[in-house]
Amino acid sequence: MTATNLENIITRGHYLVINKNETYLIHQISNKAILKLGRDVIDLKAAIGQPFSSTFKLEPLTDKKRHYTLVICNDNQARNQWSTNGSGTDNKLITDDSSSQLLSTDEIIALKESGESGQNIVERLLENSKTFQLKTEYAQEKYLKKKARKYCDYLTIFKPSIRLITDVLYKQQTLPKTIALRFDTLAQILCRVNLDPGGKYLLYENGSQGLLQAALLNQLHDNGCLVHIFSSTSEQNALRAVKAMNFSETKIKQMLTVSLDEILNTKNEDNIPAEKDEEDVPNFSDEKKRKSDEAYTQIKKKHRPITSTDGLNFIKSNKFDGLIVVCREEPNEFVKTLLPYLSLSRPFVIYSAYREVLVSMYAEFKMRRDVVFLRLTDNFMRYHQVLPNRTHPDVTMDDGGGFLFSGLFVAGTT
Repeated sequence: MTATNLENIITRGHYLVINKNETYLIHQISNKAILKLGRDVIDLKAAIGQPFSSTFKLEPLTDKKRHYTLVICNDNQARNQWSTNGSGTDNKLITDDSSSQLLSTDEIIALKESGESGQNIVERLLENSKTFQLKTEYAQEKYLKKKARKYCDYLTIFKPSIRLITDVLYKQQTLPKTIALRFDTLAQILCRVNLDPGGKYLLYENGSQGLLQAALLNQLHDNGCLVHIFSSTSEQNALRAVKAMNFSETKIKQMLTVSLDEILNTKNEDNIPAEKDEEDVPNFSDEKKRKSDEAYTQIKKKHRPITSTDGLNFIKSNKFDGLIVVCREEPNEFVKTLLPYLSLSRPFVIYSAYREVLVSMYAEFKMRRDVVFLRLTDNFMRYHQVLPNRTHPDVTMDDGGGFLFSGLFVAGTT
């Protein structure tokens, strides 16, 4: 079997994306191949060796409650179908109360714990519903989807992709510990930085769980390079998305890591006279010495450096094709420090969840002569339902796309 075919096969130790009842999660298959999903325990051994995008049915174990094993099935078997036997013309005769369902909660729980399949449980709910036949066709469809999502006993295993990982991390966001990057915002960042597969890029990221690193590595060719600049305030699971993409060791080596403190210290050593103490901290103005600003407090923090020597030397000896800054703290000082490492006429992109931070940067950068084509934008996305005679935008929408500030770095003029 070729290496390309192996990449499309579910194997131990690899990460995968599991879809159960339209709920997606990232999971790594361990040696035991056990998945705990809520109160359910699922044995994934049957999935090993199967191709990605396979659908499996959950078969309950007779000797253990809420323990399941997998049986591979095709899409037709996984597609739940129930007979509706007609529908009503409107819902005006339906009263929204708990008396419409004859089965009690205890009886439904007993059916599930007895090992009854999800298909049969939904059929029992339909048989004991006094209002289902009165619902319109559209209302019946919504009802069936809701019950299938709750009692469905099928799951699909997908190969991790940037789009899937972005959606999973976005729904699992824990503000303010992590940054919630929507997939359209990620696409805008990659577009604004004019990503070249063979280019060299600087990335300062803090809070996206490695989503930017994974997206950039996924697009870079073998001759491309990414330098990831981290700070002492980085989250614990900083490379979750990179690990989830199952990159090869060769691909991982294209990313070099450098501490921001090391870059600041190197720059300070170049600017400080020889007779000055090496441990002196840069003398910022009183206004910039705000204790609440992590951008300045981390300069004074003393921690054990874990910087790659190759990465620091690479920064000193190269100019880069783009700069991306995605962080939770105020990025103004970071951008000023990293801009000189760009080649001329190269783009930079800064993301922030707060408009005010980027508005002040925009006003300040408008006064500079070494940056042009400045743009400050707000991403807008709205889902639409596309169905026969029922096409319309969703009533609710997500406004958490954040804000982007971008421009070009050029030669300064006097």
